Amino acid sequence: MRAYDSLRRRGDFTRVARRGKRNAGTYLTCFVADGRRRTRVGVTVGGTVGGAVVRNRLRRRIKAILDRYPLGAPPWRDILFIARPGAGELAWPVLVDEVARLLRVGS
Repeated sequence: MRAYDSLRRRGDFTRVARRGKRNAGTYLTCFVADGRRRTRVGVTVGGTVGGAVVRNRLRRRIKAILDRYPLGAPPWRDILFIARPGAGELAWPVLVDEVARLLRVGS
């Protein structure tokens, strides 16, 4: 079971993208906004990143990386990751470093 919930509604994704603090990496962009009850995470991977297999694999990999972080404890926040073209071909260590750097800056 994950220590965080998922962003599910389009309005939640939009709110985080508009009001959240933006952190840009080479292959990912991260928005972090204040949360309410519990940390929620959303991952957006567009068609420019690759086919369905690549997009879903990248989404699962990002969530697996986030499972290592203590997101189940305060401060509550909403986090949105948006993948850029080329993110689907990243090696695991590079992806881990990219997510870690974006979360370090966003906290």
